[in-house]
Amino acid sequence: MSEQATQQQQNDDQKFFENIDAYIALANAHENSNKGAPQLVGASLLFAAARYNIFLVARAQGDLETYNAKKEEAKAYFMDQFGKMFDDNWNDYSQHYEQYRNQK
Repeated sequence: MSEQATQQQQNDDQKFFENIDAYIALANAHENSNKGAPQLVGASLLFAAARYNIFLVARAQGDLETYNAKKEEAKAYFMDQFGKMFDDNWNDYSQHYEQYRNQK
């Protein structure tokens, strides 16, 4: 990998984690303004992620027929990615349970 590609990956990684931190901060703000209800905030985040990712798939297709043909491929991809992210975060929490469990 070239130095330029490595720098670009580092920049992308930094932006990725900055986005995550911003979404979590927004989720915490919504939980606080709703007087709790973390399950509502979590469900809203899942729905928003699904909706936005479907928008990205639709935007990349030339027509409705092509879009509809991509459904199962896209669904498998996003479910696989969610599973990996879920497992990574579960394992991280397991290792830092006492430190993380009361944080927001």
